[in-house]
Amino acid sequence: MRHRVDHRKLGRTAAHRRALMRSMVTSLFQTERITTTGPKAKEARRVAERLITRAKKGYRAHQEGMSLKSSGQEAEAQRSEATALAHWRQAGRFVRSTTVLRKLFDELAPLYLERNGGYTRIIRLDQNRVGDNARLVLLELVDTEITKKPLMRGIKKVEAEPEKPAKGRKARAKAKPADAEAAAAEEKPKKKARKEKAASPEKSATKSKDKKDAKKSPGGGKKTASKAKATPKTKSKKSG
Repeated sequence: MRHRVDHRKLGRTAAHRRALMRSMVTSLFQTERITTTGPKAKEARRVAERLITRAKKGYRAHQEGMSLKSSGQEAEAQRSEATALAHWRQAGRFVRSTTVLRKLFDELAPLYLERNGGYTRIIRLDQNRVGDNARLVLLELVDTEITKKPLMRGIKKVEAEPEKPAKGRKARAKAKPADAEAAAAEEKPKKKARKEKAASPEKSATKSKDKKDAKKSPGGGKKTASKAKATPKTKSKKSG
């Protein structure tokens, strides 16, 4: 019987489960939203909210220490700074990245000072994971600059993929209109040429008359002149 067991094992060992939660919470604080399955999101939510509460306590202790130090109460200021450092170290045991840890204490903690819990939300997505068909959810922080926009909740727009070359009947069906367009494009200049010929019959008639007159004229033909020049040369050779 599963008495006094309140967490999900997720089909992993304790070490594997801890590493999984560490990576999920770190990416959640870094990007402010992650897409995962429902059981994993519910487990990561518990850890993330506890860390945010610890960061809030450390931030308040640090602020109190700064104010006490400015007023001259150095002993009490050292105590508050020690508590702030303890919260920082306890959170650093789980969040290993210093940049994400600094963001947690400097940006997220002051954002949720007036909120008593409920720093994250889980939104069910209308899509399943490829492979095991598991239902996907969106785990995100509340009231941040990224998550304030209701229409941009982590769902990226799918870019238009290039069309794959069609095969079989589809390729033939696409080829027919393309061939018809090419034939129509070829017929257009032919039609224009026919129209131009029909519009200018007089010009063509005048050109044909000029050609005939040039052939009839005695000096128009080049071949006759060359023959006339060639005949005396042949006679001179015979006479010699």
